[in-house]
Amino acid sequence: MSTPLIKETRSELITKIVRTLSLKTNEIAEMVELYYDVQHLRIQHANRDRTEPPSELVEWLDFWNGVGEKVITGALKRWVESDDSPLEAKWAYDQAGIGPVIASGLSAHIDVTKAPSISSLWKFAGQAPGADRKTKGTKSPYNARLKTLCWKLGESFVKVSGKEGAVYGKLYAEFKAEEVKRNAAGQYAEVAKRELIAKKFKAEDSVTMKRLKEGKLSDAHLHARAKRRAVKIFLSHYWVKSREARGLEVRKPYAIQILGHDGEIAA
Repeated sequence: MSTPLIKETRSELITKIVRTLSLKTNEIAEMVELYYDVQHLRIQHANRDRTEPPSELVEWLDFWNGVGEKVITGALKRWVESDDSPLEAKWAYDQAGIGPVIASGLSAHIDVTKAPSISSLWKFAGQAPGADRKTKGTKSPYNARLKTLCWKLGESFVKVSGKEGAVYGKLYAEFKAEEVKRNAAGQYAEVAKRELIAKKFKAEDSVTMKRLKEGKLSDAHLHARAKRRAVKIFLSHYWVKSREARGLEVRKPYAIQILGHDGEIAA
């Protein structure tokens, strides 16, 4: 696009703006939220059906939406790589599938000094069993923004699951294979029964409902279960890195430390 108001190319303009920005730690959460707002608007606008070519004003708005998204990403990248960001943010950013936005968001929403155990962090992030259940009139037991961020994190792991060196992407792939095997063996029959009782299904959900009646979970269920397992492992490693960096006590999850269950995956 070319207009009298824009002399630089988009890349030049983004670089120029990012160089002038210096985010403070207390601004990170708002910037992450703003990034996803801008991204949603851009995608929504791009997918709109048009009978005629977009006007010059529409093109202008599209241009600035794109610039805004890239500027925020660039500013968050500068923050993650700076001395102001904590060790765990840099560690997260080093993991395949995690960019500056998610790394910054995790840092903004997770305070390990208030999470004495991995289990408490899972609960705060909406990843504990029954996390979706909320009693009417009571405060949500989890941070909704962090829960959404964890969903995006899981999707990122899925995208890099075939990439060499993608630790959590590989875990997702392993977990998905395990879930498929267990499902085929009928190990989720009780879970399927509970799903049928707890949820109302529409006509378009007939395939899912048929699978549940057969005592099997749908592919979407298995996908979600594998993602959540990968995200919980990542969060446990994130918690350990954060606590160790601050000289705080590090305890294993209840199921391993108290009940003696096996299956711990080291960071």
